[in-house]
Amino acid sequence: RMARASSDVDPLEMLRAWIYLEGILPLFEDLVAFDEEAAAAIAGQTAIVQFEVRRGPVAHLDIGDGAIRYGSGSHAKSDVRLRFKTPERLNLMFGGEKVRPGLRKGFRHLPFLLRRFPTLADRLSYYLEGDGAHGPAGDAETLRFLVGLRLRAMLGGAAAVANHDPWLADVADHLPQVTLQMRVLPDGPVGTLAKVAGNGGHDFVAGYEVAAANPNAVLEFKSIDAAWRVVNGESGFEQSVGLGEARLLGHVALADHMNIFIQRLVGVMGL
Repeated sequence: RMARASSDVDPLEMLRAWIYLEGILPLFEDLVAFDEEAAAAIAGQTAIVQFEVRRGPVAHLDIGDGAIRYGSGSHAKSDVRLRFKTPERLNLMFGGEKVRPGLRKGFRHLPFLLRRFPTLADRLSYYLEGDGAHGPAGDAETLRFLVGLRLRAMLGGAAAVANHDPWLADVADHLPQVTLQMRVLPDGPVGTLAKVAGNGGHDFVAGYEVAAANPNAVLEFKSIDAAWRVVNGESGFEQSVGLGEARLLGHVALADHMNIFIQRLVGVMGL
């Protein structure tokens, strides 16, 4: 587990920074695989772009061959290192403000960073907050993409909360090793949130489009439309179960405990 932030750093801002780098940054993988404008922005580009918050989270994007691969932590061969002195500055950037991070490495990639990379952020914002966030009209492929995008953000963000929120540290520490799976019938998307042993203690990890072999608890949506209503905020998990649009299988109490991290994510990010 991450050490507590220093006293001169707002712990809530630091938690938001963890959520952005572990819950939102991975979405660029799915974005460029689906969206033509985003794909065009990285066409012909090869670079490993690293995001660093002082005394906080680090993550990177490996861009190449028309795809993006996300990685948590530092990359030994990063081409670009974007350094943020405070978590607030990173959070402002993800919030759409024009923030210039420190460029520790990669000046030759400036044209890409200044001209094309903002397109990726704009396209992701379009699907998460803009006109593209309201759901398609009869387009099954786009609906599956939107549900998957929000499901991945939810699971990755909840894992960041479980690992790094000082207010929920006791809850995280005392929860047994458990795997919660969320799946949409008939053919996905599917994702997991799990507590696993690691680093001499434990870590919470999120998985996407990988079904767990033996999950302790499963939240199963009966249709993609039912899942959309929940991930879009129109309905809650309990309401969806009550209406028969979803069902909980396995250890319901463990699922409720994992839901604490999801609810905290919603509160911290103002969703």
